[in-house]
Amino acid sequence: MKGLEIFEVSRYIVFGPNAVERVGLVLEKLGYLGANVGVLSGKGETAAIADRVISSLDRGDRVSIKIGELARDGVEAVARELAGTSVIIAVGGGRVIDYGKVFAHLLNKPLIVVPTSASHDGIASPYIAYTLQASLGIDKISTAPIAIIADTGVIGSAPPRLLRAGIGDVLAKAVSVKDWELAYRLKGEPYSEYAAKLASSSFEIVSRHIRSLHQPSDEGRVRVLVKALISCGVAMSIAGTSRPCSGSEHLITHFIELHIDGRKALHGELVALSTVLVAYFHGMRWRRILRMVELAGLPRTFRDIGVDRDLAIDAIINAHKLRPDRYTILGEGISRKAAEQALEVTELI
Repeated sequence: MKGLEIFEVSRYIVFGPNAVERVGLVLEKLGYLGANVGVLSGKGETAAIADRVISSLDRGDRVSIKIGELARDGVEAVARELAGTSVIIAVGGGRVIDYGKVFAHLLNKPLIVVPTSASHDGIASPYIAYTLQASLGIDKISTAPIAIIADTGVIGSAPPRLLRAGIGDVLAKAVSVKDWELAYRLKGEPYSEYAAKLASSSFEIVSRHIRSLHQPSDEGRVRVLVKALISCGVAMSIAGTSRPCSGSEHLITHFIELHIDGRKALHGELVALSTVLVAYFHGMRWRRILRMVELAGLPRTFRDIGVDRDLAIDAIINAHKLRPDRYTILGEGISRKAAEQALEVTELI
């Protein structure tokens, strides 16, 4: 018999053009109208979106903080600035939203996210990127946003490369669920069929629209992608783990991310190519997934995004060491010969 399960999911999700103007309405519904608000954003274009959010609010004090990369002492300094607020609003891409989760977790405050791009599946997830968790050296973060304000106009105007990266992150669900099922069968790891189905459904929906999904001019397509990414986050909340959306393809990606400049290769781009590799290891129809990568306009090889042959091979061989508690198709390790063969057969390098 399973024990007690507690799901932490968003209470309000607002989609559509000019959704950023509805932040005040959401605050009112949540009982925070007029409360002191802390607004996080990046230092670039997302700062202008954050200004729109702030200008749409009335009453209460506003603490606006524009952040870049933060070390542990930087996190502590920002946390002190946010300590007097009642609710945190994170306006930006994956990194800003992740920092929002960090501060909401440390200060035990509710979090509202306003994504400015659809490049990742962490919008609704309680968890943050592995690389950020590792760099900060803090305990596991588990804070789902209480509300999500997804302005399709803002997201659609983001660089098309970011939309394509979001598609890449959803494609991973074709293999992450397989890894989770494998761990359940071989290691007796806890498994949620409902969460697995929800993640798989996001992949299936995106695969059906793959030819046109990355067109930023189509508001309806942007909405489909954002909903798929949010559904992935909900799947993780239900599972109580990132397992349904993060398997060996993410381990390979994380290994590479620890060794390259993140500005050259986006997370979703690396995930998409790693998904093809893992589909090959699982004996799946990897060529079908590779075709989706091509149709989405994603990079076709690791070399296209600055990952050389040696690093790709090292990632395949050593990725399983990053999270030894998480069993995947990589098992106790892939041999160099098998790694080289996988890259050659799939022509990913």
